[in-house]
This record gives sequence, structure tokens and C-alpha cells, in this order.
Amino acid sequence: MTELLISFQKRLEYFRISKLLVLFVFILIFAFKETRELLITSSQDAYVAVTSFVGATLLLFYTLEKKNFNIPEYIKKNSKLEIPICAFLGVIPGCGGAIMVMSMYTRGIVSFSSVLATLISTMGDAAFLLIASKPQAALIILPITLIMGIVTGYISLPFSDKIAPSIIPKKDSNMTLPINKIPTIFYKIWLCLLIPAVILGLINAFSLSIEIPLFGYDIIGIFTFTASMSCLAMWVFNPLTDIQMAAIHENSIRKTVDTTCFVSVWVITAFLCFELINLYTEGRMFDYLLIFGPFIPLMAILIGFIPGCGPQIMITSMYVSGQIPMAAQLGNSISNDGDALFPALAISARVAILATIYSAIPAIIVAYLWYYLI
Repeated sequence: MTELLISFQKRLEYFRISKLLVLFVFILIFAFKETRELLITSSQDAYVAVTSFVGATLLLFYTLEKKNFNIPEYIKKNSKLEIPICAFLGVIPGCGGAIMVMSMYTRGIVSFSSVLATLISTMGDAAFLLIASKPQAALIILPITLIMGIVTGYISLPFSDKIAPSIIPKKDSNMTLPINKIPTIFYKIWLCLLIPAVILGLINAFSLSIEIPLFGYDIIGIFTFTASMSCLAMWVFNPLTDIQMAAIHENSIRKTVDTTCFVSVWVITAFLCFELINLYTEGRMFDYLLIFGPFIPLMAILIGFIPGCGPQIMITSMYVSGQIPMAAQLGNSISNDGDALFPALAISARVAILATIYSAIPAIIVAYLWYYLI
């Protein structure tokens, strides 16, 4: 009990430090004239192309969550459909469905095979970026991850009790979460800004652009950069971790903004990294990536082992921008577990590690079949 509390507090401290570090790096990049413009354009592009659609989609999903539907009871009554249901919950964009399955596993409602099916099918928050930027690819990748999740779940079902240990949930009534003191008015203002953002996103989706000049400045550019920096501020000053933002509080307004801001910061980071590398390699980034050749999908799969959605959003950003092939994105989509891995690590690190290792098997098979045959 005490060890779990210490681990929890350490994880909170890690998130606080990492947020401050990201903020410091952003300030440092903005301070130098050579990189300032890269930060501005990356932030604007990320806000228009991704944040607008992520925010709108999340608002829709979280509004639908308010509908009273008891999924655990439904699974108990339809045990034969347990694996497909859990896999479908995993493939839903975001980490909410996968986190829900992990919660049911700790309560003994679903088997380890269902957890495996869920973690294989989930892309986490990276799915929002893929859907917003490459919907045609999403229509291929998401069904493949869903099918592989279901197939792997059924294959592992006869061995479910042998390949993973049973776990007993640990509880600690003394564990208190940090309080998010950001006033609700800031969330409402942020959502109001989302309306013009979606309009700009739709204009951008049709490869069009719009500018409103005033006194030599582009009003649209100022708006998008300011709004993107508001995402950074809302994320940095929120004491909750990304998994708590998505899973604990029930206010759909706060859940929409918190999760969207987290995704936005990582997308801006990914866009910025691309521009910085492209700058310092003098536009020869793709030439250097070709050196890795057939190892690129394997590298993407290994990055999928990292808990959390941030690294996976960066991989998806690289795929969207054409830096890595679809085989690498497929491998990462299957191997990554997003934020759903955190509850498993907190309760049973062994279960979490086993699930991640097992998910690598279908990831390697699918990625390299796609790489060599398609």
C-alpha cells in the first residue's frame, strides 16, 4: 500500500518536471531568432490541422459518454462477445475505452486475453491525429488493429491463465489526487475559440488558406499561434497527469480541453522536431532515414512499448508528414498501448510488461508483411 502511494507520488513529480522542461524548451526556442519562426509556424499548423478536429471529436465522444450504458454488466451477460467488445473499446480514438477495460480486468470482469485484444487494437490519442490528417489511412489502419486485436485475443484465450498472473487490486484510501484549480471560465473561453478553429481546419483540409491583414499583421496567424500557446499553458498549469485528465473527472468540458491540450502539445513538439531536424540536416532528413531501411518499422514498434500517448503521437506525426512508411505506422499502432498501460503498471508491472511483449508479435508480423508485400 505504501509502495503504491510512493510510486504514485513519484509519477506525479515526474509529470510536473517534464511539463516544466517542455515549457523551458519552448521558451528557449522562441528566444532565438533562427528557430522562433519554426515554433510559430509549427504551432499554427498543429492548431489548425489537428487541435481543431481533436477538440471537436473529443467533445462529441465525451458527450456520448453521458448516456447511461453499463458496459461491465453487458459484458457479463454476453461473455462470448467479451473479446470483440473489449477490442472495439480499444479501437475507439483516445485512451478512455482501453483504460475502462484495464479497470474491468483489475476487478476480474474480463480476462487477460481481452486486455491483450484491447491493447493491440488501441492507438490512443494518436488516432485523433491520424483521423484528422489522413482519414483514408485511418480507414485501413484502425480496422487492421481491431481485427488483429480480436484474432490475437482468441488465439491466447486457451492459455490466458498461464501466460499472465492473476492480480489482486490494491487500494489506498489515503491516496489523494491533486486539485485542478484552473477556473472553469478559462475552459469555456477555450471552447469558444474552438469554433473558429474548426472552420479554419475545414478550410485547411481542402488545401485552401485565408489571411486577414491588419496593420501589416495577419490576424489569423496571431489567433492560431495564441490559441496554440493556450494549449501549452492549460497543459503546463494542470496538476493532473494525462491519464487522470482523461479518466477521473466527469465534466465533459474539462475532459475535452485537458485531453486536447495534451495531444496538441505533443503534436506541436512533433511538428517542431521535424522542422528543426530538417533545418539542421539542410533538407536531407529523408535521405538519412533511408539508411535505416527495413529497420524503420521495428524502431516504430519498439517506440510503441513506451507508456503514454506522447511518443506515439510523434510517430504518427512522422507518418503523416511522410517521414516513415505505412508499415512503420501499422507496427506502432498495434504495439503501442497509450495511457492504458499506466493502470496496469501501477497494479501489476508484470502484467503490463507481458501484455506489451505479446503485442509485439502481431505488430512485427503485420508491419513486415505490409512492408515487403504491399
